[in-house]
Amino acid sequence: MKSAVYILVWFLMSGGAFAQLTAEDIRKPELTISGFSATAAEIIAFSPDGRRLAVANDKMIQIYGPRVTESLTPRLTRTLTGHSGQILGFTFSDTNTLVSISTDQTAKIWDAETGKLVHTSDLHLGKTSRFAIAPGKSSLAADVSSGHVQLWNYQTGESLKDFKPNDSWADTVAFTPDGKQLAIGTEKGVLRMMDVASWTVTGSIDLDSPVKSLAASAEKVAVGYSDGSVEILNFGVQSSIHEVRKQNGSIDALAFSAKGELFASASADHTVVVWNAKTRTPVCSLQGHEAPVAAVAFSPNGKTIASMDAKGVLHTWNVAK
Repeated sequence: MKSAVYILVWFLMSGGAFAQLTAEDIRKPELTISGFSATAAEIIAFSPDGRRLAVANDKMIQIYGPRVTESLTPRLTRTLTGHSGQILGFTFSDTNTLVSISTDQTAKIWDAETGKLVHTSDLHLGKTSRFAIAPGKSSLAADVSSGHVQLWNYQTGESLKDFKPNDSWADTVAFTPDGKQLAIGTEKGVLRMMDVASWTVTGSIDLDSPVKSLAASAEKVAVGYSDGSVEILNFGVQSSIHEVRKQNGSIDALAFSAKGELFASASADHTVVVWNAKTRTPVCSLQGHEAPVAAVAFSPNGKTIASMDAKGVLHTWNVAK
């Protein structure tokens, strides 16, 4: 199998990036919920139909419905309890099914409509720092433990594959939307794309800096760094290299919109920047957090973003204006 070709595209935000933004492009929160425990990047998810917003709060998951209360906060419709350890990550496998994985060494499958626990399987995770669950119904998840990547079937709890980079420890992972490829970033700054079915590396590039965060669309990978810079790597050949830009704090979480047209970078400088993935230009800056932003997610239609900061405050934003 031929290796994929990746061309590096840097975004280094100098004054030039935000000089393109007008006052209307500085967005303020629409809705706010506080009191969460923000401990990981994979702790916010919209259901595929956009009617539910799920948020992990330490050992439980709270699900909010489409309507809002008189205090202009989303209406809490379900609270999922059953994990005895911190939730590492979760996702909706379909509109009514939610999968969660915890430090209690279990994966749980829930009916999001009724709140019923449908299935529990035992895992054997190591000291996990990052976790990713494949979208859809493939029942696959990947975790980073002791520098290597394990691929799991969360339905059965079976460890399927293992990969240990020969140059440095793996530090973060992200699936593409179809779940067929896995992006792997290492502490020394090497990014690899892994074909999940064959468990072979299809492309790699040395980025020279430790990878802090990752997100993948159908065609691109976004990479965040501790110095606030963000890179975009294409799956195919790219003819030009664009202007280099960056934010003012570590990029702790990244997310693409469902169609890959936009991506968001959440920073320790308390802001989230929304970018046009094709033109590599900022669309808007989301300002209102009072702590480093730890998690970010797009709604399925790409018009709403949810983000959470280190103080456990969640905001939602309208990015369609």
